[in-house]
Amino acid sequence: MSPKIAHLTTVHKPRDNRIFNKECTALAASGFDITLIARGAGSEDVNGVHQHELPETRGRLQRLVGGGWNAWRALNSVRPKSVHVHDPELIPLALVWCRLNKAGFIYDSHEDLIGQIDGKDYLSGPARVLARLYARALMAIVDRFADAVVAATPVIARRFRRQQAHVVRNYPWLKDFPKVKQRDEVPGRVVYIGGITETRQVDSMLGTIAAVPESSMVLAGPTDAFAEKVIADITAEGRIDYIGPVPPTRIPEILASGAVGFVFLQPLPNYRESLPTKLFEYMAAGIPFVASDFPYFQELLEEYQAGLFVDTTSVDAPAEALRTLLADDQLRAEMGERGRRAIEEVFNFEADVPQLVEATNQSLRSCR
Repeated sequence: MSPKIAHLTTVHKPRDNRIFNKECTALAASGFDITLIARGAGSEDVNGVHQHELPETRGRLQRLVGGGWNAWRALNSVRPKSVHVHDPELIPLALVWCRLNKAGFIYDSHEDLIGQIDGKDYLSGPARVLARLYARALMAIVDRFADAVVAATPVIARRFRRQQAHVVRNYPWLKDFPKVKQRDEVPGRVVYIGGITETRQVDSMLGTIAAVPESSMVLAGPTDAFAEKVIADITAEGRIDYIGPVPPTRIPEILASGAVGFVFLQPLPNYRESLPTKLFEYMAAGIPFVASDFPYFQELLEEYQAGLFVDTTSVDAPAEALRTLLADDQLRAEMGERGRRAIEEVFNFEADVPQLVEATNQSLRSCR
């Protein structure tokens, strides 16, 4: 009988694309006994994954205190032999539980925890210093005591000195994006799926649409206060359609109608060497992209010629790139085909599943 593995989060949604749709589903399909512990998870098995629902918490303080207590009780109930943690604030609690109960401990580093602090504008100077010290302390604990580490990018993996982190990227499942001979492209439609925020340059994205009258845009994802104001204020003659957050299962359908996809990011440390999921989903869907011209992106993808990299800090360069793509059906088709081929051959989640399986087995071996 396969030992129980728990994936634990008090922050992320129960159908989070990385945690549930990719990692939990992949491990269940690989024969592991997987339980997702999360708020709003329900109690019915989904995709072969057991669900253990945590009580809801309100506000950051209640989440930190009550969420930790709820997580501890859930682990006592599930009794896993390995705990795969997705939230930095749960590292000390989950590690202690694992040591007391002779279970393996895995930390999943979704982002560069230290680098992302520079993008938190609400932190004052002293608070930023303290936050950075706290982040470094958490990463040092993981590096020293975790039984396995999973990292979303090679850059994040290099943060760990003692541990050899297993790189499991947020590339698309090929199975979620079946290849189609003819897409139902809406002329001029730009698509964007993901967090809609100031740091993801929602103002530049919508400003680009306003500057290109032949374009329109569909946005899907959660917003921050800045984005809500921009969406309300933008003048684009009714050409902006914000449809709110969507489940991962709807993403291929939305992208299938797009002519172009946007990936605009401020040049923050946490973004400059990231692997934006949406960028690869556009390629999987066979549509070209306009993306921020970060050297890391260009070095990784320029050989595939699947989109255009431009300076996204103003609307001038993105607007010119969008005009170029919308004016040339053959160019879009060729870029889309090259992007799709790159996903099939290189940038797919299926290729990283063995790393995830090995990290899980490594954590189980450590507790024998």
